[in-house]
Amino acid sequence: MKSYKIALLLVPLALLVTACGPLGWGGSLFGRYRSNGERIYFTGTSANGPIRYSGGVTGGMMGGGMMGSGGQLACADCHGPDGRGGRHLMHMTVMDAPDIRWSTLSGAEHGGEEMDHPPYTPETFKQAVTQGLEPDGNRLDPAMPRWQMSDKDLDDLLEFLKSLK
Repeated sequence: MKSYKIALLLVPLALLVTACGPLGWGGSLFGRYRSNGERIYFTGTSANGPIRYSGGVTGGMMGGGMMGSGGQLACADCHGPDGRGGRHLMHMTVMDAPDIRWSTLSGAEHGGEEMDHPPYTPETFKQAVTQGLEPDGNRLDPAMPRWQMSDKDLDDLLEFLKSLK
């Protein structure tokens, strides 16, 4: 009888730990994502495996990745679970991550303020992600990593950003 009571206590605890554990903000209870784009956004990993990147806050100092060997940076780490960005501290650096919901990136205003560059198009979005360039050709903040992504993964990520409200 005693082991039954312990099991009744441990099962909900195990489910809670699983739900709040390393699955990230976008993971369901068992780590499944609704799309490859959602997986990329929350984990930095596509259906084909981890996505490599360079630069970023400390990427140059830690072997091409924020977390050092074995770690993986993801969009949600800086831009948040809803894509709205904001100010946060990462590796002793204060960052202002922009709102990257597609409705904002492709609109005439970015986060309620006039943009210094034209709105993003799918092509300039891909250029920003892979080359660190704004639509007008100016460089993005060096804190933004340069991702090595396939066209399919970029398309999937863009579709996910379009779903964020």
